[in-house]
Amino acid sequence: MRAIIILLIFTLLAGCGLIEEVNNTLDYGKEAKDYVSTMASYQDDVSTFLNKKELTQEDFEELKSMMDEIEAEVKGFNELEPPSVAEGVHNKIEEQNNQILEAIDEANRQIEQGEFDQSAFENLEIVKSLEELKSYREQIENFMNN
Repeated sequence: MRAIIILLIFTLLAGCGLIEEVNNTLDYGKEAKDYVSTMASYQDDVSTFLNKKELTQEDFEELKSMMDEIEAEVKGFNELEPPSVAEGVHNKIEEQNNQILEAIDEANRQIEQGEFDQSAFENLEIVKSLEELKSYREQIENFMNN
C-alpha cells in the first residue's frame, strides 16, 4: 500500500513538471510572437526613413531613438530562456538579433560622424534581419501548437 502511495505521489509530481513545461512553452511562444510582431513594426518604421529623399536632423534623432528601442528589444529577447522545444528557432532568432545589433552599432557610428548614407543603410543587416525575423513567426506557431 505504501509503495502505491509513493508511486502515485511521484506520478503526480512528474505530471506537475509536465504542466510547467507546457506553460513555459506557451509563455515563451507568446513572448516570441509578440517580439516578432514588434520587430516587424520596427521594420516598417525604418523603411519610412529609407523612402525619404533626404533626412532632416529631426529624422536622424527619431531614427537614433528607434534604433535604441530596437536594441533594447533585441537584448531583452536574447535574455529569454527558451523551452527545449523552441531552442532551435530561438538560436536562429538570436543569430539575426546579433546581426541587428552590429548593424545598429554601424548606423549609430555613421550618424554620429555625419556619414550616414541612406542607400548604404538599406544594405545594413538591420533591414535584412528584421525581414528575416518575420519568417520565424510560423515556426513559433508550430511549436506552440504541438
